[in-house]
Amino acid sequence: MKGTFRLRYHQQAIVDVCREILGGAPIREIVLSVTPGGGKSFVPVILAENLIPAIAEKICWIVPRNALKYQGEAEFIDPRWETLKRVRAADNGMDLTRGLDGYVTTYQAVGINPECHAAEFGRHRYILFLDECHHVADGSLWDMALRSMVEQAALVVKASGTLSRGDGQKIAFMEYTEGTPAVSNTDQRRVIVYGRKKAITDGAILPVEFRTIDGEASWEEQDGAAGSSMLSGEESAKALFTALRTGFAHNLLDASLSEFAVLLQEYPPAKMLVVAPNIEIAKAYHAYLDSAGYVSRIATSEDTPLAQRNLEDFKRGTYRILVTVAMAYEGLNVPEVSVICCLSHIRSVPWLEQCFARANRLAQGKSRAVVFAPADWAFKKVVAMIKREELVPLSDGQQTLFNGDNGKGGDGGMSANGAKPWIIPLSSSAEGAAQAGPLRPVIPPCTPSEAEKILRKNINGIISAYLDSVNAGSKQAYSKMLYRRMRLVVEKPLAQMRQCELEKIWMWLRTQYGGNTTNKG
Repeated sequence: MKGTFRLRYHQQAIVDVCREILGGAPIREIVLSVTPGGGKSFVPVILAENLIPAIAEKICWIVPRNALKYQGEAEFIDPRWETLKRVRAADNGMDLTRGLDGYVTTYQAVGINPECHAAEFGRHRYILFLDECHHVADGSLWDMALRSMVEQAALVVKASGTLSRGDGQKIAFMEYTEGTPAVSNTDQRRVIVYGRKKAITDGAILPVEFRTIDGEASWEEQDGAAGSSMLSGEESAKALFTALRTGFAHNLLDASLSEFAVLLQEYPPAKMLVVAPNIEIAKAYHAYLDSAGYVSRIATSEDTPLAQRNLEDFKRGTYRILVTVAMAYEGLNVPEVSVICCLSHIRSVPWLEQCFARANRLAQGKSRAVVFAPADWAFKKVVAMIKREELVPLSDGQQTLFNGDNGKGGDGGMSANGAKPWIIPLSSSAEGAAQAGPLRPVIPPCTPSEAEKILRKNINGIISAYLDSVNAGSKQAYSKMLYRRMRLVVEKPLAQMRQCELEKIWMWLRTQYGGNTTNKG
């Protein structure tokens, strides 16, 4: 490698293992655990530069997402590395490398046509780099699709930012000892660990500041019984489900936006990421930001071409706030992200670690990374684990990295899509949020009838946005519940309300369910 940059611990360790292999050591496997944001993507370049053509002709780099596939291709032309090796992004086909030194593909592509890749490994001797290998569960279809490649490879590197799975299953091709991945060296295996504490000490990543906010939520059980709890209380899962869909979410967004405004003064290129529990709620959060005058975009898996365009604009700084769902996981590499509003229901340790890592990346002039999140007990447990890793050296440098959530789900009992059909969210608010008092609608100079028309339009807009955020099959039930609660605020039908009563309803809806903060005639 011709670059003059200083290698990080794990990168130098890879160089050392390459020297061992070149010296005749029978190493066929490397297990690489690098904390998210620590610089794992440079490792395939080191491997290709040092081991091609000595032990292999080409390298195959497999990633979990298309975005990572193209980032991998670009890694080999980064001017810092000064390598002459080149790879190309590929899916399936007869000529995967087009005469280059290897290719980058996805687990999904291999799963669709494993024979194509197995045949390629039969034609050439390969180094196989399994990136974020925790995506491949032992015994899964992807496991079966990859087996021939693993068996034929000259060297297999199993790399991950989080060597555990949220569902508790074992990772494919990984040897386990007492339920955790084997982290000991053997004649044929080398294990390299680059944990969070070491990365922070090296200045490779920023420590994350956590701002967890508690709040109270109220909901209606399917039998009509009322329920309520603090997010940190006994009914944490139901309270969280409610909070993400009612006023608490907007309170947390407001707190995040306030911090973002401060950070923009310190670091003008700063960007903010909003993580939503699903696509429909992401749209509601985007509408809330838009109504408050913030320019933002959505990037989710619902519309891939549009999501990619919005993501590119986000990287370029065309706008500063991105609302997303799954794209907050691996593949989103925007170092300027300084604030994350984590409004996700997921409590899997690997997922949350990857989410936080969107903000811990270094950028010139950036000094802080801040995450705002609900203070439910499951989230606070993850934060406590991360803080322990940052402050206390691990007993063997490895153990705690593999805790995961031990297959217990980690999301407080919620299903993967956040659905809990047996409760109807009613309201929620963050602690301290009510002290400022609700906003009053600003009515431009107009006649009383025009004022009523504006208020009714904004009230209907809040109601529509809220109903759009719930499952289609539940809209009628939610609508009935909402109008029933409105009658408790003002004891008459909406159509019969006076201006002062409409203002009261508007303020109540705005406090409980969010919505437009401006009035458009």
